[in-house]
Amino acid sequence: MTSELTLLQRAYLLGRSEYVPLGGVAMQEFREYRGRFNLALLERRLLHLAERYDSLRTVVDGQSQSRHVLATPQVDFLRIDLSDQTPESAEQKIAELKQRFTHELFDLTAPPWRAVAFQLPETAGKTGDDCAIFFRFDALILDGFSIAALMVELFEDRQIESAASLPVPSAIQPIKSQNEADANYWRAKLGSYEGAPKLPWAKSLETIGTSRYARAGLTIDAARFRKLTRMGAKAGLFRNTVLSAVILEVLSHWLSEGSLHVGVPAAPRTEGGYQNGSTFFAVAWDGQGTDDFVARAKALQDDVLEGLDHLSFSGVEISRFLMDLGGGASGVALPVVLTNGLSWPVLSSDAHVRLHDGLTQTPQVALDIRLGALADGGLVIDIDHAVEAIERTVVDDTLAAIDRAVTAICECEELQVEARNVLDFDHYRFNMREETYAACGFLRRIADNMFSAPPKNDALVCGARRVSYAELGRGVHKVLASLAARNLQKGNVAVLALPRSPEQTMVTLACALRGVTWVPVDASAPEERRKFLCDNCKPDLVVGTQPVEGYDVVSAETLLQGEPSGDVFDFMPPLQELSSSPEAAYYLYTSGTTGKPKCVVLSNRSTDNVIGSTNAEWEITSGDVFISVSPLHHDMSVYEVFGCLTAGGTLVQPAEGEEKDAVRWNQLIDAHGVTIWSSVPTIFEMLLSCRKEPELAKLRLINQGGDYLKPAVIAEVRRSNPAIRLSSIGGPTETTIWSIWHRICPEDTGNIPYGRPLPANRYFVLNEKGEHCPVGVVGRIHSSGVNTALGYLEDGELRQHDFVMIRDEHGEPVRAFRSGDRGRYRRDGLILFDSRVQGYVKVRGVRISMPDVENELVKHPDVARVLLTDLGDERRGETELGALYEPVPGSGLSDADLRHFARQHLQESHVPAYFLKVDSIPLSANGKPDRRAARQLLADLPSRQPVPQRKTSTANRRLLDIYLEVVGCGAPSAVNGATDFLSMGLLPSHLKMIAQRISDEFGVALLPKQLLMCRNANQVEELVSRELP
Repeated sequence: MTSELTLLQRAYLLGRSEYVPLGGVAMQEFREYRGRFNLALLERRLLHLAERYDSLRTVVDGQSQSRHVLATPQVDFLRIDLSDQTPESAEQKIAELKQRFTHELFDLTAPPWRAVAFQLPETAGKTGDDCAIFFRFDALILDGFSIAALMVELFEDRQIESAASLPVPSAIQPIKSQNEADANYWRAKLGSYEGAPKLPWAKSLETIGTSRYARAGLTIDAARFRKLTRMGAKAGLFRNTVLSAVILEVLSHWLSEGSLHVGVPAAPRTEGGYQNGSTFFAVAWDGQGTDDFVARAKALQDDVLEGLDHLSFSGVEISRFLMDLGGGASGVALPVVLTNGLSWPVLSSDAHVRLHDGLTQTPQVALDIRLGALADGGLVIDIDHAVEAIERTVVDDTLAAIDRAVTAICECEELQVEARNVLDFDHYRFNMREETYAACGFLRRIADNMFSAPPKNDALVCGARRVSYAELGRGVHKVLASLAARNLQKGNVAVLALPRSPEQTMVTLACALRGVTWVPVDASAPEERRKFLCDNCKPDLVVGTQPVEGYDVVSAETLLQGEPSGDVFDFMPPLQELSSSPEAAYYLYTSGTTGKPKCVVLSNRSTDNVIGSTNAEWEITSGDVFISVSPLHHDMSVYEVFGCLTAGGTLVQPAEGEEKDAVRWNQLIDAHGVTIWSSVPTIFEMLLSCRKEPELAKLRLINQGGDYLKPAVIAEVRRSNPAIRLSSIGGPTETTIWSIWHRICPEDTGNIPYGRPLPANRYFVLNEKGEHCPVGVVGRIHSSGVNTALGYLEDGELRQHDFVMIRDEHGEPVRAFRSGDRGRYRRDGLILFDSRVQGYVKVRGVRISMPDVENELVKHPDVARVLLTDLGDERRGETELGALYEPVPGSGLSDADLRHFARQHLQESHVPAYFLKVDSIPLSANGKPDRRAARQLLADLPSRQPVPQRKTSTANRRLLDIYLEVVGCGAPSAVNGATDFLSMGLLPSHLKMIAQRISDEFGVALLPKQLLMCRNANQVEELVSRELP
């Protein structure tokens, strides 16, 4: 008799194909038993079982998608005699065969099951076992319950009650109306599904072809299992529910974001003997929910009971629905399965054999969490996992956390799972409490260097000027006297809008030593921006070279007039205390996520910690020479000035016109023997591209931070100077200069670690619920400690946006800064950057909120809706913004129109690189704007497509000629559209003339700052083409 295969059996056949992710395997179960058993009797019983049960005589035809039952049993049983081997040799041979046996695919020309028995050597004094027995059953013929029942009948000659010598039933077709009703139920129930669980997969699931599988297990003793079950019963929870809830709650801590949808096998028992009539359905665990654990467990129980009433819409159909809804991105809809085998038969504790090992593998399943009862009343939790999909350490960590969760529940007698009670926080080993802060006294040291014991070396070098520490001190003394004469002291605010120069340094130092809150701003910024900055911080003094409406601006020269009298220290409060003061000391404006600057309020105490710990870690001495290349309103410049002068070193300042001249930087480094370089990666790459071989030879330390560090750049530096020390420095301005660092090692050839916290600081990675993430799990980065800023200044008032109260791993409340960055801890205690919080990106070092930019663009009267997305790999520093926009019906809005509007309302760094007009903004299945679909639409734009060995167009050649003519480089034959402009000698001072030439010849008005973003003629051509009307 021939019958059709069920949908699930057909899916199992498809899973044998290597064309599906996590495919190329059979759904089969392996079991290994050890003990003392007569192998001849075993063979006779196997034959008897095959005669008795049709499923053991069933042959599957993959071509016709059917099955039939043989009239005569075919028992695939092999005996291997190892009795003459040493115990060690025997175990080695068994292990080798197991590796093959567990993963082999059955030849479907015979019933797909097999047994292999090993006669073991005498092992008296050890286990006493005389045999090991392998079994492997394909799920095409038997489900888990049936296999377990067969084993009991085989070894104990005890038939399970539901088994009978009846034929295997054919696939039962559900009533059409019932199938439609169940389909509607599941479509509504699973409508919030957004894709496979975002667990710390070793690689993207869709990229995994065939994987081997392995098992890791945990045993819960009978006492704890009984207590947990009783506690669940008191709360109205079934035994399987309370266990499932605990496991899923623990597993949810390994989610980087989103929900946890898992597959749940269901195998309703029939009167058809041992077989596989199973299916599966999906449930969602709300690990990020606000309801308490018991309430969520009850909801899970209700979902399972309801699911069992809607099985006519099969698991295969559910999986297809989920793939269409959002699972297609990973190629797998339900890679996590929770198999409840608590009701399966088990061998009695006095059986002649015991279950020694096992393994289940399922196509398109990466994690199969299996619950089983033990004969002594205990519980076993096995996780069978695809080794290509997830690391064994993650599986072991999860099982250990489940064990701790059960223990914690039993000990406190409360059904609650809290991260701090179940997770291992050894990855926080480098975190140090704020109380460990050790004062450096940086202001006192700077004052001593200027006024008490000046070092012999120069303090500042700027152009042809060399300023000694004594001369620097005399200038600072004059400014201190001027501040005192204006009655400016601690609590007053001074805005410093000065270009880089010794005079700017003198004014800055005087304000810091006087206790006046100093605010460096970009002296070249438009007056409107400088006015906004002043209006926000309400200064008592503005020092600058350009007027600001509503403010009396004094020059640095005015403050430096006259000869002060008296002891310079009389103008300063006690400097040791001032250096450690937790009060506001200076403000730094960041770009802000919309381009609107944020004013960060910082203290001397946090700065003292950075300078003290950094100078000690980097072994900074008076013999070191720094170069000041960071913008003066950038946090890195604070260390360049104060860190250098604290150590008594020399600070080289590029003269006016040299601030962005990378060729000149190289010359200054070579001429003055610069040893310390600190900058964002983009500035360092400019330096590197213009260097001549010996110019960087004296550098002993290069520090980069604020953006992605390119491994290729690191490798290039190591090749040219293997002895140089390289460091990654990071942390937002809100955590003072830098609060995390990493000494780059030769092993760091890929993604450079974000690093470990500075002393007296702690870094936490938290999930969406605010709970701590385990090792390897991506979450939002929070930092706390002495470096944490006081807040933001808004219209003269201190605000605490993104400064939040969290609980540390011990449950203690901690004030922390909630960054827009997402990262994960490595097992060695270092953090790796992963991405930005949804909606946030970093473009060329600038943090940008995509929703905020959308809000600005949608203000255009002809724009109905806008959706921004990021393009490129942020971890490689290749991010760009793209915008889809839906115009108001009937409007003639063009890409150029919207780009022009964006430039009027946003900073250049926030203007999308690409615009695409669409009829409607793409939405996900649950009605939300679909950034993934938007990203794909923008990626398909012709201008985004890579063009190998691009031929130089006429426009490209003309643009290249313009650059060559302005730079004065002639027309070298080796130059083409991909040639880096810096290698041609391009300087920022050339850009104004180039912009004018392009305007004259192409009719496109470009700003020099737009051209600054282009590194070669190909990029300029793309920019020009986007601007053409």
